[in-house]
Amino acid sequence: MKLVKFFFVLLFFLSFKINADDLINHLNEFFKQEYSLNINNFKIIVHTPFEKKQICKKPYFLLANNFYNFGLFDVLYVCNQKHQLLKVELQVTGEYIIANKKILRGTKISESDLKVKIGRLDKLPNGTYINKKDVINRVNLRDILPFQPITSFMTRVFWTVISNQEVTVKIKGKNFEIITFGKALDNAGIKEKVRVKVRNGKIITGVINKNREVIVVL
Repeated sequence: MKLVKFFFVLLFFLSFKINADDLINHLNEFFKQEYSLNINNFKIIVHTPFEKKQICKKPYFLLANNFYNFGLFDVLYVCNQKHQLLKVELQVTGEYIIANKKILRGTKISESDLKVKIGRLDKLPNGTYINKKDVINRVNLRDILPFQPITSFMTRVFWTVISNQEVTVKIKGKNFEIITFGKALDNAGIKEKVRVKVRNGKIITGVINKNREVIVVL
Protein backbone atom coordinates (compact mmCIF):
# COMPACT_ATOMS: atom_id res chain seq x y z
CA MET A 1 0.00 0.00 0.00
CA LYS A 2 2.81 2.38 0.94
CA LEU A 3 4.60 1.44 -2.26
CA VAL A 4 1.52 2.30 -4.36
CA LYS A 5 1.09 5.61 -2.49
CA PHE A 6 4.73 6.45 -3.05
CA PHE A 7 4.33 5.64 -6.75
CA PHE A 8 1.41 8.10 -7.14
CA VAL A 9 3.27 10.85 -5.26
CA LEU A 10 6.30 10.31 -7.48
CA LEU A 11 4.09 10.32 -10.57
CA PHE A 12 2.53 13.64 -9.47
CA PHE A 13 5.89 15.38 -9.13
CA LEU A 14 7.20 13.94 -12.38
CA SER A 15 4.04 15.07 -14.15
CA PHE A 16 4.33 18.56 -12.66
CA LYS A 17 7.99 18.78 -13.67
CA ILE A 18 7.23 17.77 -17.22
CA ASN A 19 4.41 20.28 -17.45
CA ALA A 20 6.53 22.99 -15.86
CA ASP A 21 9.26 22.30 -18.39
CA ASP A 22 6.67 22.58 -21.15
CA LEU A 23 5.66 25.99 -19.83
CA ILE A 24 9.27 27.17 -19.88
CA ASN A 25 9.66 25.84 -23.42
CA HIS A 26 6.53 27.73 -24.52
CA LEU A 27 7.86 30.92 -22.91
CA ASN A 28 11.26 30.37 -24.54
CA GLU A 29 9.62 30.20 -27.96
CA PHE A 30 7.48 33.25 -27.21
CA PHE A 31 10.41 35.50 -26.32
CA LYS A 32 12.59 34.09 -29.08
CA GLN A 33 9.98 34.84 -31.76
CA GLU A 34 8.47 38.08 -30.43
CA TYR A 35 11.69 39.79 -29.32
CA SER A 36 14.38 38.02 -31.38
CA LEU A 37 16.20 36.83 -28.26
CA ASN A 38 18.87 34.17 -28.62
CA ILE A 39 17.59 31.22 -26.59
CA ASN A 40 21.15 30.47 -25.42
CA ASN A 41 21.50 33.93 -23.84
CA PHE A 42 18.47 34.07 -21.57
CA LYS A 43 16.92 32.11 -18.74
CA ILE A 44 13.29 32.16 -17.63
CA ILE A 45 12.14 31.72 -14.04
CA VAL A 46 8.40 31.52 -13.24
CA HIS A 47 7.70 32.78 -9.71
CA THR A 48 3.96 32.09 -9.74
CA PRO A 49 2.67 28.64 -8.66
CA PHE A 50 1.33 27.13 -11.86
CA GLU A 51 -1.59 24.73 -12.19
CA LYS A 52 -0.47 21.79 -14.29
CA LYS A 53 -3.98 21.22 -15.67
CA GLN A 54 -3.73 24.51 -17.54
CA ILE A 55 -0.90 23.34 -19.78
CA CYS A 56 -1.97 23.08 -23.40
CA LYS A 57 -0.15 22.45 -26.67
CA LYS A 58 -0.63 25.93 -28.12
CA PRO A 59 -0.92 28.52 -25.34
CA TYR A 60 -1.18 32.24 -25.97
CA PHE A 61 0.93 34.78 -24.07
CA LEU A 62 0.28 38.46 -23.52
CA LEU A 63 2.55 40.86 -21.67
CA ALA A 64 0.56 42.62 -18.97
CA ASN A 65 3.05 45.48 -18.78
CA ASN A 66 5.39 47.11 -21.29
CA PHE A 67 8.48 45.11 -22.18
CA TYR A 68 11.06 47.89 -22.07
CA ASN A 69 13.59 46.09 -19.93
CA PHE A 70 14.47 42.61 -18.84
CA GLY A 71 13.95 41.47 -15.27
CA LEU A 72 10.68 40.81 -13.45
CA PHE A 73 7.32 41.43 -15.15
CA ASP A 74 3.82 39.99 -15.64
CA VAL A 75 2.74 37.64 -18.41
CA LEU A 76 -0.86 36.61 -19.04
CA TYR A 77 -1.00 32.91 -19.92
CA VAL A 78 -4.08 31.96 -21.97
CA CYS A 79 -5.00 28.32 -22.56
CA ASN A 80 -8.33 27.81 -24.33
CA GLN A 81 -10.91 29.52 -22.07
CA LYS A 82 -8.65 29.63 -19.03
CA HIS A 83 -6.02 32.18 -18.15
CA GLN A 84 -3.56 32.93 -15.38
CA LEU A 85 -1.30 35.88 -14.56
CA LEU A 86 2.30 34.77 -14.15
CA LYS A 87 5.15 36.63 -12.50
CA VAL A 88 8.08 35.89 -14.79
CA GLU A 89 11.75 36.73 -14.42
CA LEU A 90 13.85 37.01 -17.56
CA GLN A 91 17.60 36.81 -16.97
CA VAL A 92 19.48 37.89 -20.10
CA THR A 93 23.20 37.86 -20.87
CA GLY A 94 24.52 40.08 -23.64
CA GLU A 95 26.68 42.99 -24.73
CA TYR A 96 26.29 46.52 -23.39
CA ILE A 97 28.26 49.75 -23.56
CA ILE A 98 30.46 51.19 -20.82
CA ALA A 99 32.86 54.14 -20.66
CA ASN A 100 36.41 53.20 -21.66
CA LYS A 101 37.71 56.20 -19.69
CA LYS A 102 36.37 59.24 -17.89
CA ILE A 103 34.18 61.27 -20.26
CA LEU A 104 33.83 64.87 -19.21
CA ARG A 105 30.46 66.57 -19.31
CA GLY A 106 29.69 68.21 -22.65
CA THR A 107 31.93 65.87 -24.67
CA LYS A 108 30.89 64.72 -28.12
CA ILE A 109 31.32 60.98 -27.59
CA SER A 110 33.59 59.08 -29.97
CA GLU A 111 34.20 55.36 -30.44
CA SER A 112 37.46 55.54 -28.47
CA ASP A 113 35.45 56.67 -25.40
CA LEU A 114 33.47 53.43 -25.42
CA LYS A 115 33.98 49.78 -24.60
CA VAL A 116 31.79 46.71 -25.04
CA LYS A 117 31.21 44.48 -22.02
CA ILE A 118 29.29 41.21 -21.64
CA GLY A 119 27.09 40.66 -18.60
CA ARG A 120 23.57 40.41 -17.19
CA LEU A 121 21.39 42.94 -19.02
CA ASP A 122 18.54 42.56 -16.52
CA LYS A 123 20.79 43.93 -13.77
CA LEU A 124 21.63 47.15 -15.62
CA PRO A 125 20.02 50.60 -15.23
CA ASN A 126 17.07 51.41 -17.49
CA GLY A 127 18.04 52.71 -20.91
CA THR A 128 21.55 51.23 -20.96
CA TYR A 129 22.96 51.29 -24.50
CA ILE A 130 23.77 47.95 -26.09
CA ASN A 131 25.16 49.26 -29.41
CA LYS A 132 28.07 51.64 -29.88
CA LYS A 133 26.46 53.29 -32.90
CA ASP A 134 23.63 54.55 -30.70
CA VAL A 135 26.09 56.46 -28.46
CA ILE A 136 28.70 57.76 -30.91
CA ASN A 137 28.33 61.50 -31.71
CA ARG A 138 25.96 62.09 -28.80
CA VAL A 139 26.86 64.55 -26.02
CA ASN A 140 26.98 63.49 -22.36
CA LEU A 141 25.03 65.58 -19.86
CA ARG A 142 27.33 64.78 -16.91
CA ASP A 143 30.72 63.28 -16.20
CA ILE A 144 30.79 59.54 -16.91
CA LEU A 145 33.28 57.46 -14.91
CA PRO A 146 35.49 54.69 -16.34
CA PHE A 147 33.67 51.35 -16.78
CA GLN A 148 30.30 52.94 -15.93
CA PRO A 149 27.34 51.69 -18.06
CA ILE A 150 26.10 54.49 -20.34
CA THR A 151 22.36 55.13 -20.47
CA SER A 152 20.13 57.25 -22.68
CA PHE A 153 19.43 59.50 -19.69
CA MET A 154 23.11 60.54 -19.61
CA THR A 155 23.28 61.79 -23.19
CA ARG A 156 21.56 64.01 -25.71
CA VAL A 157 21.77 64.41 -29.45
CA PHE A 158 24.59 66.64 -30.76
CA TRP A 159 23.04 69.97 -31.68
CA THR A 160 23.77 70.98 -35.26
CA VAL A 161 21.49 74.00 -34.90
CA ILE A 162 21.19 76.13 -31.78
CA SER A 163 18.54 78.64 -30.73
CA ASN A 164 18.79 82.09 -32.43
CA GLN A 165 21.07 80.71 -35.14
CA GLU A 166 20.45 81.90 -38.72
CA VAL A 167 19.46 78.90 -40.86
CA THR A 168 18.59 78.11 -44.45
CA VAL A 169 15.01 76.99 -44.94
CA LYS A 170 13.90 74.94 -47.93
CA ILE A 171 10.15 74.74 -48.42
CA LYS A 172 9.28 71.87 -50.76
CA GLY A 173 6.02 71.14 -52.50
CA LYS A 174 4.88 69.38 -55.62
CA ASN A 175 7.09 70.60 -58.49
CA PHE A 176 8.50 73.57 -56.57
CA GLU A 177 11.03 74.55 -53.93
CA ILE A 178 11.37 77.86 -52.09
CA ILE A 179 14.63 78.78 -50.37
CA THR A 180 14.53 81.38 -47.62
CA PHE A 181 16.22 82.17 -44.32
CA GLY A 182 15.09 82.35 -40.73
CA LYS A 183 16.10 82.18 -37.09
CA ALA A 184 15.99 78.88 -35.18
CA LEU A 185 13.85 78.95 -32.05
CA ASP A 186 15.14 75.64 -30.62
CA ASN A 187 18.28 73.55 -30.23
CA ALA A 188 18.15 70.45 -32.42
CA GLY A 189 20.23 67.79 -34.15
CA ILE A 190 20.15 66.08 -37.54
CA LYS A 191 16.74 64.52 -38.36
CA GLU A 192 15.12 66.37 -35.46
CA LYS A 193 12.30 68.90 -35.75
CA VAL A 194 13.00 72.58 -35.15
CA ARG A 195 10.85 75.71 -35.17
CA VAL A 196 12.05 78.58 -37.33
CA LYS A 197 10.89 82.20 -37.50
CA VAL A 198 11.23 83.24 -41.14
CA ARG A 199 11.73 86.79 -42.36
CA ASN A 200 8.02 87.53 -42.85
CA GLY A 201 7.47 86.83 -39.14
CA LYS A 202 5.76 83.45 -39.52
CA ILE A 203 6.87 80.45 -37.46
CA ILE A 204 7.22 77.17 -39.33
CA THR A 205 8.48 73.73 -38.32
CA GLY A 206 10.88 71.59 -40.32
CA VAL A 207 13.45 68.83 -40.04
CA ILE A 208 17.21 69.42 -40.07
CA ASN A 209 19.16 67.58 -42.78
CA LYS A 210 22.86 66.65 -42.77
CA ASN A 211 23.72 70.02 -44.35
CA ARG A 212 22.11 71.86 -41.39
CA GLU A 213 19.28 73.07 -43.59
CA VAL A 214 15.70 73.07 -42.33
CA ILE A 215 13.44 71.14 -44.69
CA VAL A 216 9.72 71.91 -44.72
CA VAL A 217 7.54 69.58 -46.82
CA LEU A 218 4.11 70.87 -47.78
